[in-house]
Amino acid sequence: MSTERDKRLWSALSSTSFRWLWLASVAVNLTIWMHSVAAAWLMVSLHASPLMVALIQTASALPSFIFALPSGVMADLIDRRRYLIAVLGFMVAIAAALCLLFWSGQMGPWWLLFFTFCLGTGFALQGPAWYISQTEAVPRPLLLSAMSLTSVSYSSARAVGPALAGVVVASQGVQLVFISSVLLLLAALAVLLFWKNTQRRSNLPPENLWSGLHSAVRYVRHSDVVKTQVLRTAAFVGVSSSLWALLPLIAIGELDSGASGYGLLLGSMGVGSVVGAVMLPRLRSLLEMNRMMAIAVVLYAAAMLTAALVANMIIVCIALFVAGVAWLCVGNTNMITLQSSVPLWIRARVLSIYMLAFQGAMAIGSAFWGGVADKLGASHTLLASAALMGLVLWIMQRRPARIVNDAEATQSEDVSMASDIALADVQVPTNAPVAIQVRYQIAAASRVDFLRRLHAFGKVRRRDGASFWRVYRDLEQEDVYVERFLVDSWDQYLRQRNRATVADIETEKQLWAMHEGNAEPLVSYFVAEPEPT
Repeated sequence: MSTERDKRLWSALSSTSFRWLWLASVAVNLTIWMHSVAAAWLMVSLHASPLMVALIQTASALPSFIFALPSGVMADLIDRRRYLIAVLGFMVAIAAALCLLFWSGQMGPWWLLFFTFCLGTGFALQGPAWYISQTEAVPRPLLLSAMSLTSVSYSSARAVGPALAGVVVASQGVQLVFISSVLLLLAALAVLLFWKNTQRRSNLPPENLWSGLHSAVRYVRHSDVVKTQVLRTAAFVGVSSSLWALLPLIAIGELDSGASGYGLLLGSMGVGSVVGAVMLPRLRSLLEMNRMMAIAVVLYAAAMLTAALVANMIIVCIALFVAGVAWLCVGNTNMITLQSSVPLWIRARVLSIYMLAFQGAMAIGSAFWGGVADKLGASHTLLASAALMGLVLWIMQRRPARIVNDAEATQSEDVSMASDIALADVQVPTNAPVAIQVRYQIAAASRVDFLRRLHAFGKVRRRDGASFWRVYRDLEQEDVYVERFLVDSWDQYLRQRNRATVADIETEKQLWAMHEGNAEPLVSYFVAEPEPT
């Protein structure tokens, strides 16, 4: 049983390896958000249109929409340390090239979008691998703390990074932000060079990139928990992105302030985000999780209304402070719920799905709201997005978040059937599809309950590797039911068995316990036979 210390937010920092990785991840997260603000302000100074200003957010977020899923697959398949060193090296080179182009006086709007897109690409590629490396650096009692701190790093940097950049831009100019990006990335790269990661070992055959992508898509398709969190995240971020995208225009047009005013606005959100991170454990103990997030959505909408309607800097800063708290509460809770609800084998890929939803919604939302602002102006656009927060609240109430128990997210060590062991020495063609059939004999009184349980278990089969699943009733023996499912190969079947959670194995045992025959349910295996040449 974990101690109270293990349950505290900061307890994972007692691990030296996690502490250095977490600090390095903070540096990377700060880099991308600081750059976004400096680039947006530079785009304003280039006298670009509201759409071009909003496209900075799109250029920063769009790569995660494109590369998030492949990056999650690579994080599961290859050596993470070498992979992260390569990605961070690429980001350092891009940040340095950006500095040189700016100093040469050749920076234009399209070059700025290009470099922002490249940095966003590096950020998308490193995210899942870095996250999984952090969570694997702590013992299991500290896992929840590690997940929380990783989410705090990401969510807080989303607010604190822009605030820091705003202050630096106001006092020293955008060039110092670009230099800081290079230094922060170099510091993170240094941590990776000295870090010794744990080598992963598995008796299962490795997946390739295509198989890994297919596994991720299949898992999400058949996981209600993941689909719920993706929908909730996309809805909230897509609507709330208007405030982030249009804040430079609010600072200039509605509040008649320059870079210093913009930095103050961002600073208010940043401070709110940090306060939200500190308050969140206490809020979770006082409020039910979904109720807390509903209140946060309402407060964020109220902050958008204030930014749209009030031309007083102090009042708007207070509203943005509240928005920062709300942003952290919703984002952190959604991320923690998703992370803690899936087993380790798919966690990096599910995180990449979260990033795809988050950054895709940010990219599309920023471009959309920028286009609307071109027609309606920034204030009217914020009013429209605040009204749409009602739809976000409705979606969250219809699809509430749920923290699964440990049995649903922990892979079982008891995964092999006796029939699997008997087939251990059988030679099966490498790429031939395999069909598995399980024959049950069920008493009439148990049939409805059995079929309900079996159909629910069929979703687990499909989620973990089956390309087809169905249950049949024997027309000659009314008490006999046959479960059949297909996998792409025998290797894929072995992976499917290995992916089963403790809860999955318990469900399977319950189904077998309902069998009325003298022996256990009969399991048969078939391999596809090609036409002779």
